[in-house]
Amino acid sequence: MGEEELAVEFGTVAEWTADAVDELGPEYAIVAGCRGSGDPALLDWLAKACGIGPGTSLVDVGAGVGGASAWAAQTYGVRPVLVDPMNEACRSVRRMFELSAVCAAGERLPFVDDQFDVVWCVGVLCTVHEKSVLLRELRRVLRPGGSLGMMVLVAEPSLHSDVPHGNEFPREDELVGLIDDAGFVLRELVEAPIDNVPTEWTQQAEHVDELLEKLHGSDERWLAAQEQAKKMSHLLSTRQVTRRLVHAVKSVGAVS
Repeated sequence: MGEEELAVEFGTVAEWTADAVDELGPEYAIVAGCRGSGDPALLDWLAKACGIGPGTSLVDVGAGVGGASAWAAQTYGVRPVLVDPMNEACRSVRRMFELSAVCAAGERLPFVDDQFDVVWCVGVLCTVHEKSVLLRELRRVLRPGGSLGMMVLVAEPSLHSDVPHGNEFPREDELVGLIDDAGFVLRELVEAPIDNVPTEWTQQAEHVDELLEKLHGSDERWLAAQEQAKKMSHLLSTRQVTRRLVHAVKSVGAVS
């Protein structure tokens, strides 16, 4: 996937999303920010598995426009730090949620060792080629015994359709190996729930999509982003790709 395409999917559309929330109202912000990355049941699983609360230091790596972290802040009282490589996404985080957002790559985080209690990485691993580098960097910024929470899109044996540009889906056994090699102890690995998204959540997401389509439906950049989304939706609906929830903890000692 070229730099221009990446800038559209994760940059331009991010700012369009913030514009849509300005028009629809702040009650749409979390749902708009979670489109494609999470829902209440998925995020609640991660929050409980990682034990987050008002005193937890949480960093969300590859946070996009920040919906997952904003949900955690609203629901569990945590004050997260968000990281994303796209300036447009970081600006949108500040506009939509007034949260701290740092523009940086997940493979090179601008934090000291052992800084955070919890690291979240939701829907990001499949978009990174150097997965082991990312996971070791996530481990570096976690305190000993700290929790890693991830949602990972995993390739099933049936995968045969075209994959959206920029995605490299690991198999489940590859994912387990990557987690172990990076110096984590895997605690839980489960398939994400798919059938208990609240009706209001779904309706708000549809309203956001409808407004974006109305405003940008003839724009080539929007059409390219929609083509990516359609490919991903097909993979998920046909179960060629499934969503896995991961809870792991940072092991004590050096990683070879």
